[in-house]
Amino acid sequence: MSPEKQVIGTESQRSLIKDYARHVSEPKANFFKSIGFGVIQGKREGIRITTLEGVRKNKPPRVLIDCRTSGGVFNLGHNHPEIIKALKEGIDGGLNIGDHHLLSEQRALLARKLAGLLPGDISKTQFCVGGGEAIDLAIKLARASTKRKKIISAWTAYHGVTGLALGAGDPRFKDAFLWNPPDFHKVKFGDIDDFRKVIDEETACCIFEPIPATGGILIPPKDYFPQVRELCDEKGVLFIADEVQTGLARTGHPWALDGGLYEDAKIVPDIVVLAKGMTAGYYPLATCSYKPFIEEVFEDDPFLHISTTGGSELGCYVSRRMLEIISQPAFLKHVREMGRQLGNGLMEFKEEFGKLITDVRGRGLMWGVEFINDRYGLGYTLSMIENGILADFCGNNEKTIKLMPPLIVESDDIDEILSRLDVALKKLPMPK
Repeated sequence: MSPEKQVIGTESQRSLIKDYARHVSEPKANFFKSIGFGVIQGKREGIRITTLEGVRKNKPPRVLIDCRTSGGVFNLGHNHPEIIKALKEGIDGGLNIGDHHLLSEQRALLARKLAGLLPGDISKTQFCVGGGEAIDLAIKLARASTKRKKIISAWTAYHGVTGLALGAGDPRFKDAFLWNPPDFHKVKFGDIDDFRKVIDEETACCIFEPIPATGGILIPPKDYFPQVRELCDEKGVLFIADEVQTGLARTGHPWALDGGLYEDAKIVPDIVVLAKGMTAGYYPLATCSYKPFIEEVFEDDPFLHISTTGGSELGCYVSRRMLEIISQPAFLKHVREMGRQLGNGLMEFKEEFGKLITDVRGRGLMWGVEFINDRYGLGYTLSMIENGILADFCGNNEKTIKLMPPLIVESDDIDEILSRLDVALKKLPMPK
């Protein structure tokens, strides 16, 4: 049997960074070098990532605990054996992308699995490649179903970088592209009075993350989403839940709006969008799931929305295995227990470092640590990396650090994460 072909570390890190700058993105390469993290990721296993080489010549590779997980892409860590097994089974079994126009065994099976897990009567699913495309589809469905144009989303929201999804997001990601489409309206997240002022009979839909991640891991008042749901019903408005980062067991429940945000406040949206962790990091796959009445949009033309590589049959097969793992009661209990341990440790930091940290908030294994200003957000990001933790600040709330470790972390791992975070905190300069 021939040895496995080497695919990681085929060239020196320095050479690869030069190629990245020359042919992919020089600004990005320069940014990472400027903050002392000019490295290429190499081996990745479980909750850890190892760089190809050290930051400087003759320095050993850096091993980092992944508390970023690319926003939940790696919910099951890196190279999870069950996911690899499913991927190989799919390939050996003859699966590929599949023809998106034809009826599909794997899409049918995954959609049936989702229908059994999603809240209420959400039982129809369309497949996309990424979260932005799935959000675009959700907004298109809302407009077509209601025959209205107006869209409501939150300030500091992030829903993707494609057309309609970008329109629903915060100005940071769209102003440079001169993209400010009409009929998109912003409200303050968690402020029901602000929402009440904007929603009306011209509104097609509202779209919210249950816990805005890029906005700073924001936790709304307990009665916020029940009132949003009530107002949507009153005005005939569709409610879209962007569960891309909060779904798939991240909160210790399958969905944030169905127990993960507040266990006794279960909200059934009209449309749910999932992405990122759908195949545990092995194939781009996103879904837009909705209540049956919305399918009337496709009554006259079932090909109104198509996605050539959306719903890859290989990806669907892997996704079913992922859902089997994360929906087990023991797995969900484990996430809640690890989340409590992490949250308790972060709360202790708030008490000890009160001059630096203004708030700690989160659910399950999704936590935000808010500092006194943006400078500390960036500074602590660098300090964490120096001390073996890969995490970063929230893009639309730069004073808040986002911590989303893999859901497979164990108690000893949490202790190590907290210990490293503690060391990183103690290296920050105290405000005068």
